[in-house]
Amino acid sequence: CSKKGFLEVAQKWPDPPASTAARVSALMFLGGATTPVMAPQQGVYSQVGYGQPQPLENTTYHGGPYVFGAGQTGPTGTAKYAMMQDDRYAQQKSEIYRAGCCVCQTCCLLFVLIVGGFCVVLYARLNEFQAWSVQHPGHPLARLYQPYLSVIEGYWAMNPLYLDGQRFKYGDVFMVSGQVLIGDFATVEKALTSPQARTTLLGASPMIVDHLPHRNDDSLSFLLALSDKAAGGTGTHEAYRSALMKAIFNHNAVARQDDATAEQMVRELAFEYKTHMQQGKLDEFFDWSEKGWKRFNIRYIHYVLLGLDPRAEEATKLFIEAYYNPGGPMFYLEGLGNTPLAKPDLVKELLQNVVARYVMSPAMTAAAQVWGAPEHMGLQSDEAARLLTSMMAIAAMQGPHGLGQRALGYIKLPDYKGAHVESLTPPSEIDMTMQWDALDLTNDEAIELYILETARLYAPVSAVARVAQAPFTVWVAGYDREFPAGTLVNIPISMANLDAGKWGPSRYDFNPNREHLKEWTMAFNMVGDRDAGRGCPGRDVSVQMLIDVLRELGNVRRQMRF
Repeated sequence: CSKKGFLEVAQKWPDPPASTAARVSALMFLGGATTPVMAPQQGVYSQVGYGQPQPLENTTYHGGPYVFGAGQTGPTGTAKYAMMQDDRYAQQKSEIYRAGCCVCQTCCLLFVLIVGGFCVVLYARLNEFQAWSVQHPGHPLARLYQPYLSVIEGYWAMNPLYLDGQRFKYGDVFMVSGQVLIGDFATVEKALTSPQARTTLLGASPMIVDHLPHRNDDSLSFLLALSDKAAGGTGTHEAYRSALMKAIFNHNAVARQDDATAEQMVRELAFEYKTHMQQGKLDEFFDWSEKGWKRFNIRYIHYVLLGLDPRAEEATKLFIEAYYNPGGPMFYLEGLGNTPLAKPDLVKELLQNVVARYVMSPAMTAAAQVWGAPEHMGLQSDEAARLLTSMMAIAAMQGPHGLGQRALGYIKLPDYKGAHVESLTPPSEIDMTMQWDALDLTNDEAIELYILETARLYAPVSAVARVAQAPFTVWVAGYDREFPAGTLVNIPISMANLDAGKWGPSRYDFNPNREHLKEWTMAFNMVGDRDAGRGCPGRDVSVQMLIDVLRELGNVRRQMRF
């Protein structure tokens, strides 16, 4: 725009002085114009972009950064002519600035309209707009807004309170992060027990593909993004999962969980809990990564699954940095994963060091026959280690940690809006320490039900996403709408856990003895013991760890009370 405005001015002004041409040339350079302007020469001035240089004799002009010519000085003779020409330059420069202002005003107006429209969609018409944009993905507005809406709402949807609030606005079917969400228990149950087509999503949040684990040939190996073979996949999901189950989540892990080393770690945790409780510093116990609950999770899980020495402080520090600070799920998510806040370069370096330690771990070296086997599509130990780091960062170091914080009474259960709307007692008003203190700590099954009921009200896996393999029609955003094959469908586990049709009017109550709890629980991406090959592979390890911790720390609490 600046170049065009300048050329229009140049046509009106055939004879600017050389000093003026130099300044105009500078303006063109700053504005990005490319029309050639001759440099000032001794005794000449130049026309802009065309014509021949014209002589200007016996002139010395001191009105600008350049002095040219020879002869008389001061505003006399031809010097006066030069000053008159410079006045004309000032007028023309004003025209250029006015033209530039018009352009800037237009751009600013366009920017305001785009941002204003985005804010209206985001805060007032999000459900309706996304229903339309998913049906018309090629429309310019859908292409402009939807990627940003998906990122923003994806972060919102990580909080189960958000989905619960949306349900009471729109019902069991609404749009979230560019996905069609269907939240009744029966639909979620069918989705979790059927083969699924997948893409690079973590629940409702888009993921950064370059940050996900890949094999040495650059093919994606991230399990959550690989489709089941029965849903159009290539069989990689089944092959890679089978390799990990044989090498990591096996009988050796069960044996380590029952040995003296694991028991000693739980006792040490109980001592830390007692010390911090006496000092009134339970926040340090639960939140600090250098001590207490987080550090225990790191040491315990790495010992049980991989056989790594829990006394190796250097390794423990590395894992804490890679999975809690600065590492963690944020590294994998669009929107923040590439920002300085997530420190992506540092996290990549940390994960490379973690992979090196995993490859040399007792569990992986003992499974030499697994790596490279045809039934596992030739998956090598370093490739499996990279895959395992993503599982640790997203699931193993987050799910048990968050669930334990609530089961141990440190963080309240969610304050669901639905409970207030229906005049029911929200889970946030439940005193979990009182429930824990009343628990029969000699009964493992009772403790397990306590854990499952906590997970029903606070789902460690709140939602997953699949890709629809056939067109479907649902009532959403005020209309029956047909969506094509390939549409993203959200599977909201946290909503199914609170479905009134399944759990009844007591769905917001905390009741570990409720009927069908173990049979219907969806806490670990499965329905009870039923799944289609996508249930959490670390479920048994996590549940047993929490049983042991609740028992040991519970006994400490009772000793201190009495």
